[in-house]
Amino acid sequence: MRLKKGILGAVSLVMVFFSSCIGINTNITIRQNGAGTLDLEYRISRIAESLGKLDGNERWLTLPVGRADFERTISRIDGLKLTAFSAREDEKDRVVTVKVDFSNPDALTGFLDALGQRTRLTREEDKYRLSLTLGGGVQSQDPELLELTQAVFLGYTLEFGIALPRDTVLTLVDEEGGKLDTPPVGNIYGSGRNIRFSAPMGALLTSKEPVRMEIRW
Repeated sequence: MRLKKGILGAVSLVMVFFSSCIGINTNITIRQNGAGTLDLEYRISRIAESLGKLDGNERWLTLPVGRADFERTISRIDGLKLTAFSAREDEKDRVVTVKVDFSNPDALTGFLDALGQRTRLTREEDKYRLSLTLGGGVQSQDPELLELTQAVFLGYTLEFGIALPRDTVLTLVDEEGGKLDTPPVGNIYGSGRNIRFSAPMGALLTSKEPVRMEIRW
């Protein structure tokens, strides 16, 4: 019994750090006028969700999980519209699927920040630059916690795709802004107008170096 409690406590600690969201698939399309759509699917472990509902643990489950949650989030940001929502459960996860229309890139970045992403959008004349930090930057490298995190998040990935109205320049940078040839973890696919980043969630969440991406179009 003590062993089970110890494991549960360790898993709970991981969920505190990583907000219980353990699998994300995001596809963004931006049209020439700056408007577009975001298709989002994320998976929340049913164990993590249950932990987040216990008395005193509500702070652990920080992501919206119901339609009303999304509507409240979207209502705070001008230029967003929730056009589709569904939720289902399988043996392992609660799966939430959402489609959001945005009227401009600023509305998009506001929504991404609401989901815990670190984003920055700048514009010079008709050129945009979207800066994204997709994960990593873990200061504590405790071997036991890192091993546990890898085990808890085994089989879950972060998938991030973006389709733009014209050819795109993608740059990876380190913490000092220096150019990188490859991300610390994961892989980048595509070129031209379509780009996709994919990484195992465990490796991303335990990476000492963050994945910083600048997309210019």
